[in-house]
Amino acid sequence: MAVVGLYFIGLVFGGDITDPNIAILYVTIAVLAFTFVLLTLTRMRRGIRIGAYTPVKVLSIVKCGQCSFKQIKNFAMGDFVFKTLGKCTQCNTGDLSINGIYTEGPPKK
Repeated sequence: MAVVGLYFIGLVFGGDITDPNIAILYVTIAVLAFTFVLLTLTRMRRGIRIGAYTPVKVLSIVKCGQCSFKQIKNFAMGDFVFKTLGKCTQCNTGDLSINGIYTEGPPKK
């Protein structure tokens, strides 16, 4: 693009063009070409800042119906709220069931 801009500036100031409208057109194209080059260099200098993707962590809350036992576990496919998972490991009488499912997002800055 810079070469194109230099070429058009050379045409305008080289004396080959006598029509002022064509000269204005060539100068405009040259200015646009130099602006494009400068913006591209500025963008390259800053670098592209794309945030790294952090996967969302999905968790399930498991509670016992009889005692106060509560456990937070990683979500597994097939988990849903009120799903019964078996007997409680603390009291051995109540049933463990999923009481909630939520996500932990990335920390806010």
